[in-house]
Amino acid sequence: MSDSMMKILLAISIFGMTTSSNAETLSFPSFRIEIEDGWVHSVENGPGGDSRSIITLRHPNGAGVLKMWPYDAPAVVSEDILRNMTNLETSIPLTWQNWGDYSGYQYDYLERRSFYRQWWLANERTIIFITYQCDPESKDIETEEIDKIVRSIITTPALKRSDVVDIRGYTQIRGE
Repeated sequence: MSDSMMKILLAISIFGMTTSSNAETLSFPSFRIEIEDGWVHSVENGPGGDSRSIITLRHPNGAGVLKMWPYDAPAVVSEDILRNMTNLETSIPLTWQNWGDYSGYQYDYLERRSFYRQWWLANERTIIFITYQCDPESKDIETEEIDKIVRSIITTPALKRSDVVDIRGYTQIRGE
């Protein structure tokens, strides 16, 4: 193989690596997440003027919507407390799992012609409630990407309890 051909192949492979690793980091007061290029996000107030914000992620060509509701708890959240927050029958088995820097429960179900995957996650005094919703026929299309987003959750420094947080003022960092 000639030197010029080797240089071309090397350039193509380097270009391929740089374009495939275009992740975007979204930073919020209590956590950060990684999303791949192409995903869009918004931050809005909760239902009925609720002061807690909702983070919505979706891929324009995707099958569903991922929503995240972060909460600041008054004390460290135990497995039992988080299990009670799921509001699921105790007869439904849930396994404690690690998702990034957070741990908690995941539960999949069908309801009203929609597929739902829910997570109840905690890291000390921060709780993140996450829901993914799509058509049942499309549930396997984004599963891997959605799980990757949830596994990318990283904690940010704890806030003083007297601080009031409005995540609408989040920062966006590209290429971290």
